[in-house]
Amino acid sequence: MKRRVVVSVGDTLTPLGNLRETWDGLIAGESGVVKQPFGSLAGEWPLGIIPETGVGPEPYGPGDWQRLRVVLDRLFGSLPGLPSETRLFCATTKGAIDEWLPGKGRNKGNPWQVADYLCGILGLEDEATMVSGACASGSLAVIQGGLAVSSGECDRALVVGFDLVAEFVLAGFDSLKALSPDAAKPFDRNRRGLCLGDGAGWLLLEAEEVADLASCDFRACLSGWAVSCDATHITAPCRYGSGLKQAFDTLFQEEVVPVGGINGHGTGTVYNDAMELLAFMEKCGAGVPVCSGKGALGHSLGGTGVVEALISTLSLEHGVLPSTVGLEIAEETECLLSPEPLPLRHPSIISSNSGFGGINTLLYFTSL
Repeated sequence: MKRRVVVSVGDTLTPLGNLRETWDGLIAGESGVVKQPFGSLAGEWPLGIIPETGVGPEPYGPGDWQRLRVVLDRLFGSLPGLPSETRLFCATTKGAIDEWLPGKGRNKGNPWQVADYLCGILGLEDEATMVSGACASGSLAVIQGGLAVSSGECDRALVVGFDLVAEFVLAGFDSLKALSPDAAKPFDRNRRGLCLGDGAGWLLLEAEEVADLASCDFRACLSGWAVSCDATHITAPCRYGSGLKQAFDTLFQEEVVPVGGINGHGTGTVYNDAMELLAFMEKCGAGVPVCSGKGALGHSLGGTGVVEALISTLSLEHGVLPSTVGLEIAEETECLLSPEPLPLRHPSIISSNSGFGGINTLLYFTSL
């Protein structure tokens, strides 16, 4: 049994606002990344922080459960009532990881605890599925939700992805020498690393036959997906994009599908961006338009797959990829890159995410 999966409603919280505000900001080339002090860490860091969530003069720690709960409660203010049998799929890399910093050691905000909390406040009867697969977590949760709906396991799947900038995570990326001294420059010849940002989003996947298509926020279908792992290194991707190419082969195994554009992972790190462009060019051909939002929003880890999936549905609605903020001198490639919005060449889009351990995911969205 394979049913058509509709993306019906959804919303985000990012440094630029809710989903529509984020979209408008990206189209206008705005950035929510600001260089600022952070927690107890020395110096200033380019970060994308969701406003009014307890960082700065407020009493919450950056990656504490109290601040994460503020973000999630605000995020779900836009969620409509759902049938209690709706399945919940959550994604995060670390949850409220700063609860475990020295001097705190509180058993709060762990990923499974956040999943239980969400089931409770949303009134859902089944246990949640929690996915933690590095930076591909959000898109992996979308895939699991899509599989459950497509197979008939459930009629509706709510997918939630979230991560906040945390002292633990920021210090970890700094130790890897992976951070840019300024806002990230995805796919730029002079890129120097990534920058981190808060990000959270939810989307509802429904079987087409049970969805109220007249009231859907989006006119998009989740028409395909693929997962692979190149297992080259614990943090570095294969420089030849072998795992991402394999994911494209899986996606195209029945037939080569038209690709209107690609919302790339585009972290601004040297090797991630290079291997993505190699794979995109080889599998989708010259002239395929590519974008990344991480120069404007920061990299939200487990939240990014859900946020970028929703941005991709708006790309279908408007027929364009949003601006790649931070891009100045495009890397040498036959893919089409621009700091301005790019028109889709077909009403379809791929959202690509890759993570530590060599994991790669592709989500293929088409117009309904």
